[in-house]
Amino acid sequence: MTPREFLENVVRPNVEDFKTNYGSVRHAYNAVTAVDALAAHLYVWCKTNASSEIAGVSDDTQYRERLAHSSSDFRLLCDIAKAQKHAHLNRGATEVTAAAQVATRSLGWGEARWGEGRWGGPRQVVVTTDGGELRYVEQIVATALTVLETEMSRLKV
Repeated sequence: MTPREFLENVVRPNVEDFKTNYGSVRHAYNAVTAVDALAAHLYVWCKTNASSEIAGVSDDTQYRERLAHSSSDFRLLCDIAKAQKHAHLNRGATEVTAAAQVATRSLGWGEARWGEGRWGGPRQVVVTTDGGELRYVEQIVATALTVLETEMSRLKV
């Protein structure tokens, strides 16, 4: 499956399901995992079609790290994906070390970043970073996906 096919057949449907079910941890994890996996698909595509783009990059983890330099939300998405996969992280510098940091809840005025989340404070999937910041996972997914779509456009994938 090409990165474009993966985007259209797996990522977009999972992200759309999460937009509809923004209070569902299951839908959040499916969207996070799909966007994170898209980075791996893009890395593998580059190995065959644009090897100069990944010069010095030995695996998809290093590729994600390279992309994370352009977006803190992309980095956060990767941390959430890794924490959900391993349940608890003991190594590396991450902003999320446990899957339990992702939960459904309502946030009050001033608890989250201005302009994020849905109006009126409905229960939504939120991540609490190790630094104590509350972030809406839906916003993180959207921003991280934009990073990858921009990269795909640049590479003409």
